[in-house]
Formats: sequence, structure tokens, C-alpha cells
Amino acid sequence: MTQHVAIVGAGPGGLATALRLAGQGYRVDLFESADRVGGRMGGLQSGPYHFDTGPTILQMPQLYDQLFASAGLNRADYIAFTRLDLYTRLRFWDQSQLDLTADLAVLKGQLAKFRSDLPAAMDRWIADQAERYAVGYGPYLSEPARPLRGYLRLDELPAVLSFRPWESLYQHFWNAFGDDRLVYALSYPAKYLGMHPTLSASVFSLIPYLEMAFGVWHPQGGFRTLAQAIAQAIQDTGGQIHLNTPVRQVWHRNGQARGIELATGERVAADAVVVNADFAQAVQTLIPPEGRGKYSREYFAQQQFSCSTFMLYLGLDKRYDRPHHQIYLSDHVRRRDRPFVDDSALDQVDPPFYVCNPTVTDSSSAPEGHSTLYLLVPIPHTGYGVDWPNTLKPYRDFMVNRLSLLGFEDLEAHIVTAVSYTHL
Repeated sequence: MTQHVAIVGAGPGGLATALRLAGQGYRVDLFESADRVGGRMGGLQSGPYHFDTGPTILQMPQLYDQLFASAGLNRADYIAFTRLDLYTRLRFWDQSQLDLTADLAVLKGQLAKFRSDLPAAMDRWIADQAERYAVGYGPYLSEPARPLRGYLRLDELPAVLSFRPWESLYQHFWNAFGDDRLVYALSYPAKYLGMHPTLSASVFSLIPYLEMAFGVWHPQGGFRTLAQAIAQAIQDTGGQIHLNTPVRQVWHRNGQARGIELATGERVAADAVVVNADFAQAVQTLIPPEGRGKYSREYFAQQQFSCSTFMLYLGLDKRYDRPHHQIYLSDHVRRRDRPFVDDSALDQVDPPFYVCNPTVTDSSSAPEGHSTLYLLVPIPHTGYGVDWPNTLKPYRDFMVNRLSLLGFEDLEAHIVTAVSYTHL
């Protein structure tokens, strides 16, 4: 008999799991409370403007090729990817600028203007990272996380030591380049993980290397379209997707998951259950107490959570000829005092921020002659008590004005629609 798997949550992880299992012949039912697939990358629409709401940077496109191939499908039949030649422009606190590109000649030409020895330093760093990738990607980045002792296997010890785990990400890049601009330009992806580079492990130095080695890409139609493409592949492989179908809890019996209970009270039996949701929230709301093990409410109350983000989505009646991805790195990224390391206070003076201008690559998000922008600013999480009802409007205006730092002049006059989110 074909085994039945119930998957809770149609975010990227739930979609990928459903496609892999359906491709292996399992009977798959995917349950999603929202009216669309994608979870955080499901997107939003405001009038004629379409926005990605989660990830905007696609790395390692071969992983998506492998995902579709696992179900006997060709990714290119479902969605096209476009490679970005200039994949991120960075503006620094001293008004200097760096364009990150996989064209090493162009990149090193820029670095030579920073300091004459930096092009050679970049060559050494890339060669070193290529070796680390060869020995470390398989056991450390492409497999599930292990307990700490699981990384101390004798046969893998040379690979572990090559990553110099006693170094922080900041120390890694400082030792390689000795220039704070390059240190923070290449370590900023640690913010994707909610961490400061002085507190992040040096293994994450592989992230900027992967961008240089395999490129940064954009899925045509946006990440919301990528989610829809995977959903279509699931259905083409025999999987079922149930939208507008919230799950109340995982049905648990004799120490094992036996299925799920929907918000309607209906029970769906399954041989296995996969939950693709925020871990802390899912354990406390979907798993009955007898199935939580050590993950009690008291356990989560003692944990340290990463920063949140202020998100601003703008529909404009103008197109700006600016790069697809830009980051402003203010002098505050170099501060080592607590509010700047752990984002425990709202920076209303000189915050770093990221902006995505997708219309320069993909015109599908806005009408002819119009465009969309996506702004992200790290902010404190809910535990720090920012008074957002009274802060949101002035902070939104403050950040709109600051976008001029990245070439978006006279922006307020061209805003047709604006949608903003904090963590509330």
C-alpha cells in the first residue's frame, strides 16, 4: 500500500518536501491555511503592483534543478531564472561604493581603488573558499544539522578545522582583507540569519563565495511565481494541495504522529506528518503537550530570538535605473555596543538597510513605466517593546527619505501605493 504523508504548511520547505515525496511515489496531501502557496514568499498584491514578501535573492539554482529532477521534471519547463551580472551594489559609511559581481576582473578593478593589495587578497580568498566548499558543503550545508558532537567525526575533522570554527565571521574576513568595507560587505548575509558578524560562525563565509561561484539569480515573475511553479509540479506528480485549510493540531497517539486534525474538527490519518512552520510557534500550538518532549513553553521562554524586520513595499509611477539589489551599510554596522549587535533598540538615526528594485530585471511586477520597491530594515523583535502604533508612520517617512542614499530621489512624489509591516 502506498504510504500517505500529510504536510502542514505550503512554504518553501513544505512545497519542496511535497514535490520530493510525490516524486518518490508517496501519496501527499499538503495543507495550507492561506489562500495561496508560498508562506512568507507567497507575495502580496496592491492594485496593479505585485510584490515578493520573503526571499529576493536566489542562490545555487542547481538545487532547484535537482528538486524538479527528483520528481522526473525539468525546472525550466515551469519557471525561468535570470542571472544578475551586477548582483549587489553596496554603499558604505564613507560614501564609497562596491558592485559585487561574478566577473572577477571587474570586481578586482574596484578593489584596487580601495587598496592596491586587495585584488591579490581576493584571489587568495576565493581559492581558499573553493577548497572549503569542496570539503565542507556536503557534510555541513547540504545535510540536516547535527548535535555538536556529530561534527567531531574523525574522518571529517580536517574539514572541520579548515573552517577555523574558533573564528567569528568578522575575524575571518578581517584576516583575509583587513578592510572594514569588505568585511561588512561580505559578512552582511549573516543578517539573513538574524546574526551580527562578530557573533556568527566563520562557516557562513561560504555564502558570499556561493554567490560568486554560482551567481545570484532572479526567478522570472518573482519568488511568488517560483512557489506557484513548485505547487504546479506537485499537482502534476499526483500530490494534492488544500488551500484555506488550517490545521488545528497534529494527531498524536502512543508517542507517534498519526495524522492531523483540521480546524473544522475533521481528522486526516497519515503514515507520517511533516510540519513546515516556525518551530517555536508550531511546537506550542500544533503539537499536544505529551508530544513536545523538552520543548515546553518554559524552554522557549529562555531562548534568545533573532531580530525582526521593518518591511516597506512601494508601488511607483516611475522606474529608477538602479541595480536590482542594493545595501546601505551605515557606520552603525561597525558599532560593537549591545543595541547595534543584537538589534535591541530601534535605530532611528543611521540604520543599515536593503532595497530590492526587481522591475529593472523583471517588468511583471508593475504596469508599463511603473515599478516596485522592497525595503528591509533590521529592527528589534517583539520582546523589546517598540511602540509601533505611534512609531510606524514617522519611521516609514524616515526610511523613504533615506532611500535617496541609494539613488531613489524624489521618491515620495512617485509613490502610488505603500504597504508596510513590522513584526505585528
